[in-house]
Order: sequence, then structure tokens, then C-alpha cells
Amino acid sequence: MSADIFFVLQWWVVMFILGLIFLPLTSLLFNTFFDKGYAFSKILGLLLISYSVWFLASLKILPFNFFSIILILAFFFLINLKFLKSLNPPAGGLKIYFLEEGLFLIGFIFWAFIKAHEPSIHGLEKFMDFGLINSILRSEYFPPKDIWLTPSTINYYYFGHFISALLIKFSNVLPEIGYNLTLASLFGLSLSASFSVSANLYHFFSSHISQQNARRLTLLSGFLG
Repeated sequence: MSADIFFVLQWWVVMFILGLIFLPLTSLLFNTFFDKGYAFSKILGLLLISYSVWFLASLKILPFNFFSIILILAFFFLINLKFLKSLNPPAGGLKIYFLEEGLFLIGFIFWAFIKAHEPSIHGLEKFMDFGLINSILRSEYFPPKDIWLTPSTINYYYFGHFISALLIKFSNVLPEIGYNLTLASLFGLSLSASFSVSANLYHFFSSHISQQNARRLTLLSGFLG
């Protein structure tokens, strides 16, 4: 049980660091959002890091390994440092950052707790998804090998699986644990991002909605999302 909690915290630290590094760029892109798009910083970081590593590995420039991920992350860290001076905190202070990070963590831990009681990977397309992730993890360059027809390459869209594989490699957890933590991350990201969108809609149209109803609708939409 203690090992499971360690893996959950280890994964969350990786996600938190990604979001923190990409916060300046996210704030620039979501400048009109009152929360500066904090809930989307993890999503933006995942997309940019994953696409960069995948693109370079597809061109056989950099292999898909831990060192390459760190190298690309350092590159984007330097880019975000340039935007750090123009980073303006939200109008209401940093409380909204803590709230949205708390929502992500609640959703993440909740779904990780659910998967801890049923961690088996079978049913629907889970077995295939897990196979694709393992094939990607064993590849240095892309496209990865087809798990059913090696040495042919995967003839299927696999970028989502690649994002999961990148997080597994970066956080250094076992693939079978990382697969379930990916699902937990999706739940947490959906919860915090849905809250952010709803809160900003309220912020734009607040004159037509009472404060009490706005809070209820914002929290409800976050959980429904």
C-alpha cells in the first residue's frame, strides 16, 4: 500500500513540475482568463513535450529515452523563463492556483483509488492500449513496431499512447502502474479544466448570475466534465 502511494505522489510531482514550467507560456496564451489558464498548463506542457520528443525521434535525431525528455524539457524551461517577467498573477491572488491544483489532485487521487481496487487491464480496448504503450516504451525511434506483426510498424494512431509512455518513462514507474495512473490523470485534468472553463465563463458573464448560483454551477460543471 505504501508503495502505491509513493507511485501516485511520484506521478503527481512530475505532472506538477510540467504545469509549473509551462505556466508562463500558458498565462500568455490565456491572458484573458482570470485564472491565467493554470488548469491548462499541464495539458500544454504534455502536448509540447510529447510532440517534440516524438518528432525528433521520428526523424531519428534523438532517441526516445529519459535523457531526451530532460533535454527537451530544459529547452522549454529556458523558453518559459523569457516569459516569466511578463507573468502576472490572477486578479484574486494565487488562491485560484491552489484551488485548481487541488481539484486536479482530488480527481487524480480519487481515480487512482478506484483503479487500485480494480487494476487489471482487460476489457474494451485496454489490452490493446497497454500493448501499444509497451511497444512504444521498447522503441528508440518511431514509428514503433507492430505488436502483432513485427517487424512491421504500427499502422494505427498512437500519439495518445505515446503521451502515456512518455509519462511512464519520465516518472520511472512500471508500465502497468503508469497505465492506470494515466487514466487517473485524465480524470484529474478533466475536472480541473472543466472547472476553469466554467469559472471563466462566469467571470465573463457574472453580471447576469448571482454569486451563490455561480459557485454551485462552476463546481458542478467541473465534476460533470
